Amino acid sequence: MSASKPVSSSLQLFVPLVDFLGKILGPKTEVVLQNVKDFSHSVVAIANGNLSGRTIGSPATDLVLHIWQNHEYDRHDYLTHYAGYTIQGHPVVSSTLFVRNSRGRVIGFLCINFDNSALRQASQELRRASAYLDALGLSDPSAELNDHATAPEESDAETGTDQSTREILSVNTGEVVTHNIAKFAAELGIPPARMNRQERMQLITRLDGSGVFLVKGSVDTVARALGISSPSVYRYLHTIRNAAAGPNQSTSARPAQL
Repeated sequence: MSASKPVSSSLQLFVPLVDFLGKILGPKTEVVLQNVKDFSHSVVAIANGNLSGRTIGSPATDLVLHIWQNHEYDRHDYLTHYAGYTIQGHPVVSSTLFVRNSRGRVIGFLCINFDNSALRQASQELRRASAYLDALGLSDPSAELNDHATAPEESDAETGTDQSTREILSVNTGEVVTHNIAKFAAELGIPPARMNRQERMQLITRLDGSGVFLVKGSVDTVARALGISSPSVYRYLHTIRNAAAGPNQSTSARPAQL
């Protein structure tokens, strides 16, 4: 594990923790420290990055962008045990701690992604073996497998996690943006290049709410997908943000991170 260009002293304290956790949790667990100062190159330290293919300088994930854009860190200190996926679609179990400085301001995200595929396979084998013993009449009725016979966990309300929480561990900024475009276009049921003005407005509204425009170069990527010019995307953003701000406020059409 190595760290990127210098980060704030408060976040720097967590850099050795990445290597430490990576060693004790083992090669099937990726540990990532992300900075909030540049979402296009958010990863500042990483251990066992072969799990997702990410390296120092990789962008923030779609979930991190969503959390930042919607200030979800104001309601929770962490998220636990939600579904993560590599860009190739390989599933992992993910958890994220919101790293704060002495004033309580979020300065980074400490993320742990566990590849539990071996455990899932073992569980499937146990179930098959149990079913086989049942068929032979050899199983012990008092020793049934029970997925819920575990220690009580924290509620979703406490962790801010629900079953719909998903994260894609993207390797580069293009993947972050194109994944979100494809996801929202699929929900709308229309290919981006065939969208009319109202449908483009809907798509760009969703993209803005997801935090995609915090990533540098995202406007150009969205413009290419929609078959329109970058200035047109800025005009859509200007309309959307002014409408959200209300008649007595105005917002800049150009996202600060672009």
